[in-house]
Amino acid sequence: MKYLLGLFLLLSTPLMAYGAAGQAVAKTSQLIDQREMEQILGDYLAEQSMLLPHVDLRFKSMTLPKAYQVPAGRINHQVVPAKPGTIGSRRMTLMTRVDGRIISNKSVRVELEALAEIAIITGTLRRGTILDSDDVELRYQDISRLKEPIFSAADVIGKRLKRSVRLGEPLQRNQVEFPPVIKRGERVVIQARSHGFILTAAGEAKQDGRTGEAIKVMNSNSHKVVLCQVVAPGLVKVEF
Repeated sequence: MKYLLGLFLLLSTPLMAYGAAGQAVAKTSQLIDQREMEQILGDYLAEQSMLLPHVDLRFKSMTLPKAYQVPAGRINHQVVPAKPGTIGSRRMTLMTRVDGRIISNKSVRVELEALAEIAIITGTLRRGTILDSDDVELRYQDISRLKEPIFSAADVIGKRLKRSVRLGEPLQRNQVEFPPVIKRGERVVIQARSHGFILTAAGEAKQDGRTGEAIKVMNSNSHKVVLCQVVAPGLVKVEF
């Protein structure tokens, strides 16, 4: 019984390290080295790739900061890209929390490659043109410098151009007239991300909104108006 009690006490003391003489020494800090930073960033990019299944995302290069120490405790890491949606970001912030408290903010210089099949214009077209299947083709190329590429030709067939485009130019969403997917007064679900958790709330759209646009939404419980990004019909998101 005494043996089992002693074994239990040993296993329930995770923040103790033992020296050469067998004496218990309190572990007061933890090292985050470059190998771990690279793993954290790699995991983040893999998660983003799952959100964008039509895009092949990968790092071409990254400049990591030196290893750093953090206090002992429960560690959580958060990666914040310089640009929403990650694509086009040249820097990322690696934020480290210990027991919920921010301990470190490290800036990481990165070069990203984002490859995908996107809609390309097959001829010079004037503003107001109604697009048909002969006007658009798909090509596989790097989209890291494009804001809103179009991944399916079917999404734009029958839509009107908002401005003139040239032969070989990638077609982007802001060049095409799309009907709103959320209309003013419509009931929506607000999805909020905070410290790795996803929360939802009911809301009411105060503006029309197309996919990717930011619109004002009133939280039905608090009656506060927040700026949200349109994700899909009936769904918006906000990040804290």
